[in-house]
Amino acid sequence: MKFLFKVIVIPILSIIAIPAIFLALTYKDVAIPIDDFQGDGTVTLTSMISDEVDTFLDTNDVDSTVGLHLTQQDANGMLKTAFLSQNPNYLSDTATDDEKNYVMKEDLYGYQGSWIRFKDENIVEIESGIHVFVSGFTYKTAVLLSFTLSADTEEIVLTLDKLNIGSLPLAWTFGTADWAVKQITGKDIQEMIDGQLNGLATFDADKREIILDVETLVTNSLQDEQSAALLNSLMQFISQNDLLDISFTDGEFSVDLALGKLKDDAAPFMLTTAEKIVDDAQLQSIMESKASSLIFSTLTTTDYPFIEFKQYNLSRMFEYFMRDPLVSAADSDGIIHQTMMFEDAYRITAYIPYVTIVDGVFKVNIPMWIEDVADPLKNFKTIIKITATPELNGSDLRIVLNELNAGEVSLSQEHIANVLSMLGDDGLIVDGAFVIAGFDEQMSQAGMGLQSVSVVGNRLRIFVELNDTIALGDIQDAVNDVLDAVVDNPDYSPELNTALNDVIDSLANPTGDPQAAIDDLLDVMDELTDEEQAEVYQDLIDAFGDTDIDYEDMLGLLP
Repeated sequence: MKFLFKVIVIPILSIIAIPAIFLALTYKDVAIPIDDFQGDGTVTLTSMISDEVDTFLDTNDVDSTVGLHLTQQDANGMLKTAFLSQNPNYLSDTATDDEKNYVMKEDLYGYQGSWIRFKDENIVEIESGIHVFVSGFTYKTAVLLSFTLSADTEEIVLTLDKLNIGSLPLAWTFGTADWAVKQITGKDIQEMIDGQLNGLATFDADKREIILDVETLVTNSLQDEQSAALLNSLMQFISQNDLLDISFTDGEFSVDLALGKLKDDAAPFMLTTAEKIVDDAQLQSIMESKASSLIFSTLTTTDYPFIEFKQYNLSRMFEYFMRDPLVSAADSDGIIHQTMMFEDAYRITAYIPYVTIVDGVFKVNIPMWIEDVADPLKNFKTIIKITATPELNGSDLRIVLNELNAGEVSLSQEHIANVLSMLGDDGLIVDGAFVIAGFDEQMSQAGMGLQSVSVVGNRLRIFVELNDTIALGDIQDAVNDVLDAVVDNPDYSPELNTALNDVIDSLANPTGDPQAAIDDLLDVMDELTDEEQAEVYQDLIDAFGDTDIDYEDMLGLLP
């Protein structure tokens, strides 16, 4: 009998016990967390972020943050709104039990709803209650999904840690489920999920992870490449400087962005309409006017004379080259790109770059503003400052960009491409540098050929080739005669005549400092209008006619 019991009865009991154990493990009675559904559900993520941005733009400093603080009740309130669209009487005290307790109820099952829990260590739990009705008996169970969320400005990763039905953990069966699905559908779970993600994210079946690339999301969300580049540039600043803090506390999900660290509300340089270069003829006139510094520089050089540009005229040239050729100087608003955010409530604007040169440091500056469209006085301002190295490359003047700063944060060179792409594709930017193509042609039209370039003090100094068949001493003697001929011109301003006399005196005085006197003279020249500088230059050229050296012969170039 014991043998028969082992052979017959125990297998039968085992067969009966397996489903009984399964039913026992998967049985779970869960109560709807009524307290978490007390919100009216009218709050949306967009409105929450918009409120935060409003507050930030109204008053901000370097310590200001933009945050999203989503409570468990907020998240469940949003779910409740979705459930009410299917069952308006859900959780209503005046409704029948079936209408009150189920989002959906059919003959064989009832769906109690789903609710979210935020836990420490970046864990998000989603639990759903399900009732199955069989012959007057209600079988109760729950499905629990537990995810770990990790996020930064590069990617968002959602990892499935738990998949429980009742008290039965099933996450470990994922591989078996993947095999079964492939047998039935011809596709594995990874292929099916990747297809649903439409390229915005990828699914790693081995790790049970959905990985969302933030740059891809931004690029696909904004059809305009410049807008996407602008936002991705801001994201790189945020990422490299650890400005984003994502945390979970029991019952709340928080994201805080220390955007205030980028604040720079220094007044950016803006050209007036009258200061903007109108056409190539005016650009050529500016080049010619700068040739005066070439004549003065021969007095102190032992190698190559030079012309100099201060930041003012370099900024004028940047504006001219970056301006839409179909837009006149009078109609140009100085904007290189704008993009709208949050249903056009906010505007991000990037302005045409300008140049600063301070203590030998050359910078390209790009002002950027975020403002409330309805109230532009509510705004946030920053200036992306890019240290740069000017160089000559063949016939081109290249401004090679090195490192970026905005407010208190910095961005290394490898991310410059994103910042530059927001400036558009007009041929001015090539391989991480601003390029003024054919710059030597612009200069040769003014009677000069280029040798090299450097930054000295607060000027960009461009060295010019001399005729090496003429002795430098002879050239300097001729320039001395030219200065004597033009000094004390009644048509010149008192400041200019004083500066010319100071140069002459410094050359005659053995203890004088000719270079300092010439620098002061160039500063005075820079205060003159383009037309006044051109007149002085012409006076200097005319004075060369009374010397033994012709100006064009001195340069060794065709006039």
